[in-house]
Amino acid sequence: MPCDLTSGRLLDCKAEVGGIRSILIYSGIHYDPAYAASWFLTNVTPIVAYRYDLPKSTGSISEEVITDAINGTTFYEDTLVIKLHRLDNAMRDELKLIAQSRMRIFILDNNNNQWIMGEVNGAELLEGTAATGTSLSDSYGYSLTFKSQEPNPIRACFAYTTHPWDSVGLVTPSPPYI
Repeated sequence: MPCDLTSGRLLDCKAEVGGIRSILIYSGIHYDPAYAASWFLTNVTPIVAYRYDLPKSTGSISEEVITDAINGTTFYEDTLVIKLHRLDNAMRDELKLIAQSRMRIFILDNNNNQWIMGEVNGAELLEGTAATGTSLSDSYGYSLTFKSQEPNPIRACFAYTTHPWDSVGLVTPSPPYI
């Protein structure tokens, strides 16, 4: 069966910026979304996702399309890279739990777009570094790299109305956005 194309894309205005504002991490098993068209709509079971705000210019999400012509397969590998300032024991303990989990990661970018990473197969922490740096201006904190491999591209969620993620039913950020 051929895969017929349905549209092209013209050069658009330069109105977007890069980077990520914050992420929500959910590692539970009760993730059961419902959809409207191609957009993520709502979760059927209430969940609490833990919020991590990122310092400016320290987070990115990228997606690689991986195709094997011989096997006739295509999948999408998403990579999320973040930095968190300050080393402490509480975060050390939380990172140990994160490293052992398969997660859904909700991403809020600097254009106020909302995305979900690891929607089907989960995302995993693949690399993490805790470092003090050498000079006074060096980073003192964590650098983390998450990856997911999914059958479909990363899904955009409905835009929020008042606070991030308020349009994604039954997903409660902790701490909440105010």
